[in-house]
Amino acid sequence: MLVALLPFLVKYCRAMWFQSLYQYFPFLLAAVFGLAYVRFDRRIRLPHGWFSKTATIASLIFMVGAAILASSWLGAIAFALATGGFLSAQRDHAGNSLGYLAVPMLMFIRAPLLGTYTVMHRLQLATTYLGSTLLDVLGVIHVKSGNTIELVNKSLFVAEACSGVQSLFTMCFLTLLLWAYKRRPYFLVPVYLLFAFFFAVVGNVIRVTSIAVAEAWFSFDLTEGLTHELVGYAALAIAAGMMASLDHVLGLMLGKFRPTGKQTSPSDDPISRFGDSHGFDTDSQKTVASANTANQSASNEAAASDFNFKTAFNQLPKLAKFAFVTSLACGAMMTAWMLLREPDKRPVVAKDEVLFEPKANFLSGLDAPIQVVNHEHRRDAHADRNARHGMNSDAWQCGINATQGQFALSQPYMGWHELTVCYRVLDWKLVARTPTMPTSGSDPVVVAEFTNDSGEHGTLFFTAVDSDGSIPRAPGHSNFSRSLAPLEPLIFDDFAELTGSAQTIMLQYWVTGTEPLSSETKQQVIDMMDQIRGYTSEQVAEYTDDLLGGS
Repeated sequence: MLVALLPFLVKYCRAMWFQSLYQYFPFLLAAVFGLAYVRFDRRIRLPHGWFSKTATIASLIFMVGAAILASSWLGAIAFALATGGFLSAQRDHAGNSLGYLAVPMLMFIRAPLLGTYTVMHRLQLATTYLGSTLLDVLGVIHVKSGNTIELVNKSLFVAEACSGVQSLFTMCFLTLLLWAYKRRPYFLVPVYLLFAFFFAVVGNVIRVTSIAVAEAWFSFDLTEGLTHELVGYAALAIAAGMMASLDHVLGLMLGKFRPTGKQTSPSDDPISRFGDSHGFDTDSQKTVASANTANQSASNEAAASDFNFKTAFNQLPKLAKFAFVTSLACGAMMTAWMLLREPDKRPVVAKDEVLFEPKANFLSGLDAPIQVVNHEHRRDAHADRNARHGMNSDAWQCGINATQGQFALSQPYMGWHELTVCYRVLDWKLVARTPTMPTSGSDPVVVAEFTNDSGEHGTLFFTAVDSDGSIPRAPGHSNFSRSLAPLEPLIFDDFAELTGSAQTIMLQYWVTGTEPLSSETKQQVIDMMDQIRGYTSEQVAEYTDDLLGGS
């Protein structure tokens, strides 16, 4: 099964590496399989008991779905389940199941995109608020505005990357790894994750506050470069140290309720004992499995000289035969899909670079009723940054049909960027978010409606173009996808960030007023956004061809 899953894992891990949130995954895999190798009693056992068999069957089901849909995300779930099924059937030198080592594999599964953005938004607000409070205690003069901390000489923007979500994911990985290394009881897993969230927030507040204090007291810029990264690692180390201290305290508390000399183990809690009594790892099964293993080892030694693959295959149980054939078929399907797929044209650009350089008269190239008032060109990663437009943006104050608003082209993003989060950070309340089809019947444009405390209404129209000129699908674009949301983008690899190195340009048009837009007006703007998107797609494709020398 592992060999068959390799094509899925190659695609999945390649995409994960381009996401800073998940760049811990090589350490995760090395730690899990390293611990398994060290603690393994060197006797391989086939799945036995309800847990290992169920996990293996579930892995096959997900693998078949992954092969049919060419979904690396489903393949990653199949890999995690297969790992859990295999480890739960193996034992350490004391005869205990190694299934607990599969728990950290939860952090190998990529979280839903919209859910990640929601967590990111909450962390941005929490980090800014708590950081501002701590600066008040330290006597640093500043003003908090949305997710921006304005000092006397500089504004510090708490962006998505500084929200702490990367630290949160890394802390969850380290916490589960610590839990597995210490063999803590299963019922403590939610407790450990809860404190991981808390310590990640604390560490990130320390990070943001340190940057602000360095700027206010010493005029030392820690917002970019190696020093910025070192501050982040130091904050993460502080959070990890607090988690290790908590684990030590919990270990002491657990020791008070355990007979002297008994080793802490996940099987000490009621949940594990229930699993043991239902076939997960009972003493009788250990005895039987050990005897079977000894007999099997003797048979293997006797038959080693005249091993025959066909004979060995025929001796496998029916479930093992089915799993073997199905796994190979799924792996072959995924390999064929990867070989036939057209590779990405564009290499990944750095976050402070651009995929496409539009001209000031970009919108004038459209044969459309657009009245451009002015153009604003931003290429500043850390100074006067616009929270709605991101790091690199071009914004045009313009009128589309009967509306007056601002059109912006922002870049680069690793796949679809949920722009509603950027407005919610600025205290706009999301009322509705609806992917709407243009009159042409092409890909939908997302329409998001907002209000604020002053009673003002805002309407955001946004869509995207990939670095090769293709158009990614918006999440929730059909009844089927809405029924699967927020998993549908992951299942079908709709976003460039899941397909490799392709990056994305976001297009948005923002309108505010005392009254919401009428349905007719919104449809007119949607049709115009569809036209702008098509024009942008052509321009980006031409720009890419020129950049690559027409290749």
